[in-house]
Amino acid sequence: MRTSKLVVAVACAAALSACTAGGGEEGTPTPAPQTGTSSGNDASKKLPERPASLKLDSVDACKLLTAEQMPQIETSSSRPQSLELVDGAETPSCHYENAGRYTYTIGGVTHKGVDYWLHGGNFTAKVIKVADYGALQVELSGGSGFDCTVTVDVADGQQLMVSYIPMTTGEKDQTVLCGKAAKAAGLALATLKTLK
Repeated sequence: MRTSKLVVAVACAAALSACTAGGGEEGTPTPAPQTGTSSGNDASKKLPERPASLKLDSVDACKLLTAEQMPQIETSSSRPQSLELVDGAETPSCHYENAGRYTYTIGGVTHKGVDYWLHGGNFTAKVIKVADYGALQVELSGGSGFDCTVTVDVADGQQLMVSYIPMTTGEKDQTVLCGKAAKAAGLALATLKTLK
């Protein structure tokens, strides 16, 4: 079930880490040609064409943010974790943290692409762009508005997922939370391009 897995992923990420940090060029989300939310089966929404395929097979999620990039999202440590981010398989992921204030969880999902989120569930999926790649901003419906996930269309049947979760209730502006997730996604995407 899509809904339960997203809830589990968000709950796991919240319990184990938190995500953060201010804006940046690579990950600044921009509206894609068709933008909207999906609360049901909405196959009419299309992602922008992918400029190149960036396979995630065998990519170490804890190497997707370099030592130079981590300060840009104000993280100071990272640790690997295997999570079921999307139904069907565990995904090698990495938590990038800032002393318990927030965490970013980055995972390279290799068994289902971003179109997984366009077929409905207890969440909204808004089409955006991260750098030059199509992406989705995914938020739980009726949630507390304390997190945001951005997932980037990097290859057929694969997605680069980045969640930002503050560990305190001080951050509540969903636009800011999603902007931080998108910034980290842009940085990870830039690194992924150098790994291939």
